[in-house]
Formats: sequence, C-alpha cells, structure tokens
Amino acid sequence: MIETDRLILRPMDEGDLEDFYEIFSTEEVGRFINKMTHESVERYFEKKRNKPQNPYSFAVVLKENGKMIGTCGVKLDPETNVGTLSYVFNPNYWSKGYCTEACREVMRYCFEEGNMDKIEADCFEDNEASIHVLSKKLNMRAEKGKYREELNSYTQKVTPFKFFAITKEQYNKDANLTK
Repeated sequence: MIETDRLILRPMDEGDLEDFYEIFSTEEVGRFINKMTHESVERYFEKKRNKPQNPYSFAVVLKENGKMIGTCGVKLDPETNVGTLSYVFNPNYWSKGYCTEACREVMRYCFEEGNMDKIEADCFEDNEASIHVLSKKLNMRAEKGKYREELNSYTQKVTPFKFFAITKEQYNKDANLTK
C-alpha cells in the first residue's frame, strides 16, 4: 500500500467491483477504452482471482471516504526492464489532479522500488487530457518513430496513438530540479 496526500494506492479487491463498473461503464471512459457491462466487469474480476497480482498495479482510493476512483499501474517487461504505464479514472474525478498524483507516486515506486530503467505510455492522439498529463505533468517525452493505430470502438474510427517515455535517469534529473 502506498499513500499520497489525498490517495491510497493498494491492490484492487472484490470490494472494488461496483466502483470499477462505475468507471468503465461511462461514456467518457468508453471514448478511449472499451465500455464494460456489469457482466464483463464480473468476468474481469473472476479472471483476476485466478492470476497473481501485478505488484505495480493499484486501485486508486480516496483517503477521505475509501471510494475507488481509478486504477493506475505499470506492466513490467522483465526482458527489457521497461514498464508501461496505464491509468483510468472515474470522470467525476477528472481535472482535480488525482491522476497526476497517483501516476507520479506509481512512477516513483517503479523507479525506486522496482528499479525499472524506463517507463512508457501511450494514448489516442486525440486524447488531449492524457497527452497533457503525460507530457506536462509527468515530464514524459514524446517518442518518435513508433506508430500504432486501433479501432476506437466509441467513434468507430481507426485512431493513431501518441507514445511517451521517461528513463530512470531523466526521472531522477527532473526530481532533483524540483527539490
């Protein structure tokens, strides 16, 4: 478990099912990630029960009331020692700094405790909010030369992705600049 000023980052558990459904069933989240039904959320939790927990994946919970407002985590590729950051938040909690607060702490944890060499992230190129978080709030650099596109199930259009990354060295340099 990790704590920030306003958040608790902990492994997701069965008690998070309804909050998870609340997040993944919204139109706003559905624009960027496949919208989920209650049944698909239940199947997701069933699969999670039978798999080992990712030590770098967290439910993001408000300290003030225990409500899970999002997920934030890094999937590590052990062969390259590079992690891939992902996050999803309840739209009712967007633009309040929670995503940045959680991501910064998860990145710190992955670099310091997980000893990762680099953390990458991607998002649809029309997801201005994520581009802002990744580039401006988390100081990740745009990665050139990578290209991927995917059918956005909400818009029914094939949409390109933008790629970002930060190395442990750059992260440490940036951290020292803010001290």
